[in-house]
Amino acid sequence: MYYQFHSVLSPAKLNLGLKIVGKRLDGYHLLKSVFCLIDLYDKIDIQITPNGKVSLIEHQQAWFYQKDLAYKAAILLQEACGSNMGANIKIKKVIPSGAGMGGGSSNAATVLIVLNHLWKAGLTTDELLKLGAQLGADVPFFIRGQNALVEGIGEMITPIEIPELYFVIVKPPFHAPTKDIFAALELDFKQCNANNVSTTQLITQKENDLEAPVRKLYPEINTVFSELNQYGKATMTGSGSSIYLSFTDKNSAKNVANILSARYNTFLATSLAVSPVACD
Repeated sequence: MYYQFHSVLSPAKLNLGLKIVGKRLDGYHLLKSVFCLIDLYDKIDIQITPNGKVSLIEHQQAWFYQKDLAYKAAILLQEACGSNMGANIKIKKVIPSGAGMGGGSSNAATVLIVLNHLWKAGLTTDELLKLGAQLGADVPFFIRGQNALVEGIGEMITPIEIPELYFVIVKPPFHAPTKDIFAALELDFKQCNANNVSTTQLITQKENDLEAPVRKLYPEINTVFSELNQYGKATMTGSGSSIYLSFTDKNSAKNVANILSARYNTFLATSLAVSPVACD
C-alpha cells in the first residue's frame, strides 16, 4: 500500500536581540532573546510507510541522514509512541545551514508535529515539547510556532506579538559552529542580570552578545557588518553567521536587498505571526 506525500512548510527564525544573562553549573548558558518567525521556508514532504522504516530521501546535506535532526525527531517520536509505521521524509532546503536561523530545529519540530498527526500517535503539545527539548534548545519554540520571548536554555517560552517587519538577511560564506562561539564568549556573568533586559529593549536595540566572539573568530565578518551598517543597524542572529537588517517599509527592504544581492548570498523575508505548522 502506498501513501501520498504530505507537504508542509518549515519556517526559519531570527533573533531580535540575544543577551546572555548567566551560566549554569553544568556549563549551559542562560539567555534572553526574542525569537521571530519569518517567511523563509524549507519544504518538507512526508510519506508514511507501513514497514516501520524511517528514511530521509534525496538527502543532499554534507552529513549522513542519520545525523539529521529531522531523522532523529522521527525516530524519537516512533520510540515514544511505539508506532510500527515508518516514513519517507524529503526536505528541500532553502534556509541556509549554520546560519543561526534555526533551520534544522524547525525541520525537527515540523516532523514531530506532522508525524504525530499522520501516525495518529496522539501525543499532546506538552509531550511533543518534551521530545523537542531532547533534540535541541530551539526545537520547542518551533513546536509552539509563535513569536516569543525565550529564556533559560530555551525552555521558557512566552508568546508575544511583534509588529510586521521586513528583513534583509546576508549569509556570509562560512559557518559559525555554536560550540566554538560559546567557548570564545567573554562575559562577566556576575554582572549579568536577566531583570535588566526587557522585551522592548531586545526588539529595539537588537544587541547580540554572541556577536563579539564571532567577530573575534571570523574577522572577515567585520567587512559585512560595515557594509550593512550603511543601511541600518546590522544584527547577527543566533550564534551566526547570518546578519540582517530590519525595516518597517517593504520597498526599502527590497531596494537594499537588490543592492546587497550583487555581492552576498541575500534573502528578503517578512515576519510571521504564526508558523504554518504551529501546535497551539
